Amino acid sequence: MSFLLTHRACRATLIALAVAGIQPALAVDKSAAQSADAPATTQATHPASQTPAQWQLSDLYATPAAWQAAYEKIGQEIDDLARFQGQLTANPKALNDALDAITDVHKAATRLNVYASLKGDEDLRNSDAQERRNTADRLMSTLGEATGFVRPELTSMDQATLKQWADLPVLSVHQHFLHDVIRQAPHTLSNQTESALAALGPVNGQSSTFSLLSNADIEWPQVTIDGKQQTIDQAGYTKWRSNADRAVRKDVFKAFWSTYNQYEDTFGSLLSQAVLQHVIDARLHHYDSALAAAVSADDIPVGVYHQLVDSVNNNLDTLHRYLKLRKRMLGVDTLHYYDIYPPLVKSDKTFTIDQARQLTRTATQPLGAHYQQLLDEATNNPWTSVYPSRGKSPGAYMAGSAYDVHPYVLMNFNDDYESVSTYAHEWGHGLHSMLVHEKQPFATSDYPIFTAEVASTTNEGLLVDHMIAQAKTDQDKLFYIGQALEQLRGTFFRQAQFAEFELAIHEAAEKGEPLSGARMTQMYGDILDKYYGVKQGITQIDAADDIEWAYIPHFYYDFYVYQYATSITAGRYFASRIENGETDVRDAYLAALSAGGSKSGYELLKEAGVDLNTAAPYKNLMDYMNRLMDQANAILDGSKKPDTDKS
Repeated sequence: MSFLLTHRACRATLIALAVAGIQPALAVDKSAAQSADAPATTQATHPASQTPAQWQLSDLYATPAAWQAAYEKIGQEIDDLARFQGQLTANPKALNDALDAITDVHKAATRLNVYASLKGDEDLRNSDAQERRNTADRLMSTLGEATGFVRPELTSMDQATLKQWADLPVLSVHQHFLHDVIRQAPHTLSNQTESALAALGPVNGQSSTFSLLSNADIEWPQVTIDGKQQTIDQAGYTKWRSNADRAVRKDVFKAFWSTYNQYEDTFGSLLSQAVLQHVIDARLHHYDSALAAAVSADDIPVGVYHQLVDSVNNNLDTLHRYLKLRKRMLGVDTLHYYDIYPPLVKSDKTFTIDQARQLTRTATQPLGAHYQQLLDEATNNPWTSVYPSRGKSPGAYMAGSAYDVHPYVLMNFNDDYESVSTYAHEWGHGLHSMLVHEKQPFATSDYPIFTAEVASTTNEGLLVDHMIAQAKTDQDKLFYIGQALEQLRGTFFRQAQFAEFELAIHEAAEKGEPLSGARMTQMYGDILDKYYGVKQGITQIDAADDIEWAYIPHFYYDFYVYQYATSITAGRYFASRIENGETDVRDAYLAALSAGGSKSGYELLKEAGVDLNTAAPYKNLMDYMNRLMDQANAILDGSKKPDTDKS
């Protein structure tokens, strides 16, 4: 809820959704391990399916005219909210009445925004739909401005009195928000100052400039592949970097990264400005560091971030073992960085959307009867936009913020296992929203990314374990083991690597050290070499590849992507124990999801058995990864397969 968020939390929310390529307050996207590399959408034709292939947005508004009427009504309601300014601290009932009214308007505006965004993503070429989306965005901004007085006004009152009010029955729905106001009071500035900082937001457009430079202004090189000239831009790099022909991969890497190196100074200036903005914003709000400011928005202890980085560094031998296995399975004498993306085992297996639905249902059966009931309801109804089509938004996401309706999922199903995994992932998000809406009022229904990605990665973990267990041939088993291992490399180690770099550049800025493009290339290269075991001779990385930091948009989002690494860690804990029949863990997991935004995501996971401020969950993840590699090596050696217990 925008009026409930601080300036920093609002920015974090908007940024999190920008990563997904969608509009604010709407959705949770597919893993960040892929989001920066999403390929372009292509036209596809598919046979008839029992599973609905297109979503039905009339559940939100019957017609665009109905949407327009709702828009005009909500605009008037936003104007009417001014009557509450200066009245919040009169008495508990007055405060509750004001928060209820603002919440109702926000709920209606969010539904309006969901429709506009989803309708726009059906066909990005539709100018009417894009104008409607822009109109909805402006309305949300207007709502944020109109309710900007709430936190400063509450912060200015006696905090002991506010704490007493927060625990009264009349304010029970808003209790978590009010305690959050008290928690962040030392970091909340005056209404005038917060408004001024918010107004400067559009000026601090490094992320937008980065996007324009990367996607529009750079003249990308071409490489000859199969006798044809192929442009190696972001989409081309993503497509061809996993090519089976090693010479092609090498040429693609050389062309792509040599181009980025030509813009090292410019990208360095952009990222340096963004980092400095984070540092200044944190100091203005009286935080010890930019990291502390970023994690405070969702009430996450700073120690969680440091524990992740420490645990990864203490377990790099597991990543190095995987890289050696990759070298063995690819059959190369020396593993190069351009050998990271090809699948360990090629598979020509195809899947229909009906098979994806059934596999997801079978894999998630350990989550219990009620989960299955909700999953059937979600996937038997036209709530998913399934196939690629001309003009449709690429990638995949879940939009679950329309509180009085139901979740929607957009994906681009391409008949492969990755598409099946994406289906399970996105409906993990969708079921999370359905569980929350069953148990929580709108005021506490907005759950953070910190728990959102646990719901999706748990589903992915259950699915891949099911596929490994039911594989009929060694080749199939190796394929699914390879999928699981590469997800761990990409979503755990790679995101932790990003997190370590992000921490390093912010700490350098806080010490007053200059951050040029060349300096960041050196810093990123040192971390990259450490992770990939360059000194140990495990991987060879060309110096030109160290510019990879300039390709990652997530570094402009101040300490965001670490949550993908923590989430897959928690997801593995839950998946392993739930599929082993530990019903107490299952119940605790579902309770944590159902709690939505009623508590800190860290506290919810801790209560469910996963304390991400300790080393234990990361050890559990590494044990699982090593068991997968034990299985793969046993198959390759032709020996008896080890026990597949996943405790």
